Amino acid sequence: MPPVIMTLHEYQRHAVAYALDRLDGPHHGAGLFLEPGLGKTLVSIAVMDILHAADPTTRFLVVAPSLVARNSWPDELEQWRGMHRLDWAVACGTPKRRMAALEADATVTVINQENIAWLDRTLREWPYTHLIIDELGGYKNPNSQRFRILRRRRRRMRGCLGLTGTPAVHDMLDLWAETLLIDNGLALGSSIVRYREEWFQPDRWMNRRIIGWREKPGSRRLILERLEPFCLSMSAKDNLPGLPERLDVREWLDMPRDTRDAYERLRRDMLAETPEGVTVTAANAGVLTGKLSQLTSGCLYPDSDHPDGPIAHYDDAKLDRLDGIIRDADGPLLVFYGYRDELDRMRARIPGLREIHEDHVLEDWRAGRVPVLAAQPAAAKYGLNIQAGGHEIAWTCLPWSFDDFRQACGRLHRQGQTRPVNVHLLMEEDTVDRMKMFALNRRMSLHDAVMGALKGC
Repeated sequence: MPPVIMTLHEYQRHAVAYALDRLDGPHHGAGLFLEPGLGKTLVSIAVMDILHAADPTTRFLVVAPSLVARNSWPDELEQWRGMHRLDWAVACGTPKRRMAALEADATVTVINQENIAWLDRTLREWPYTHLIIDELGGYKNPNSQRFRILRRRRRRMRGCLGLTGTPAVHDMLDLWAETLLIDNGLALGSSIVRYREEWFQPDRWMNRRIIGWREKPGSRRLILERLEPFCLSMSAKDNLPGLPERLDVREWLDMPRDTRDAYERLRRDMLAETPEGVTVTAANAGVLTGKLSQLTSGCLYPDSDHPDGPIAHYDDAKLDRLDGIIRDADGPLLVFYGYRDELDRMRARIPGLREIHEDHVLEDWRAGRVPVLAAQPAAAKYGLNIQAGGHEIAWTCLPWSFDDFRQACGRLHRQGQTRPVNVHLLMEEDTVDRMKMFALNRRMSLHDAVMGALKGC
């Protein structure tokens, strides 16, 4: 038995065996839908080690979000160096560093998503036999450049391993592009148009153009049946029986009167006048929703055609409540914010606050030297193992993205956490905050349905 296998939990060994079997099967690919904290990076290292031992000509391209590619993958490969036989290079950073990584001709080349186009331009023929896509949800858009490049390159590869903890972030349409990269379209077809027409029906139009789709009756079950032969899901709840509980605490706040007046006028008339006398407008429904969200955070940004204009300040209702959470917290607090203005105001009032991208901040957090750590969810949802530093989370501005929300909470609620994780959700009554919570709950139901259907045996 390869040494790396000896280090794995039983559920991880099952995932490795599953992936190897499917890579050798008709789909020539496997989707491992493992929730945060289940060790999908280590599972992938074991898969690559076994494949390379069987055929030393194999070469792997690992594509991951920037933070994960630069930190998590090289850290894990180094941490388990004595347990596997892989050599690796990281094609991130400056063009010189990326070229040096390619010239190393390593068994494993790790690259960030943003440099896929550069790699496509640089190498006419890719030497990689297998593709490992970390955070597969980043490829749900079939019109994105990164998807089109990997789709074309995937056809010449022997196999693909797709990794994610949230396979269907918005709806079942997300699954087409993700699974096509895994199996070259064998399960759901090679055309997004035909996929939509077969399994969905239009439900929203704008100027006679379809802008929204809903599942046809029974289509979800049939789609998942097609994915079941090569996609495996694992939940933290089922496989980490010692994982402490996560408690979401919904804290509904009253929006201050002046802010409420501005909120209602903006919602009704799509314009508002700031305390400084500046008129702010919303050109369409999307812009309006964004500006209403800003007001729930106590601020209002200038119109896009006046980017240098002042940011209007309305209230600190959520930050006032955050002060109380900090006082009552049983240890350091991880705060997820939505707007830079929130961060600036938190810095001015919270002693010792640090931001997640500061140098050495993660080491200080793990050592208990950071009382409050601030982060935007999209920037901190991947590749950060910081559960040793605390077990308290607060959200001052909920995201619309279920992936952002779940992955961000997973920075503390994951394997290695020893205490119950408290997640404080600061929301204002009768605002867009309630719409965000509704959207997150709906997407949680979709996530649970997909993960439950693909548990395998």
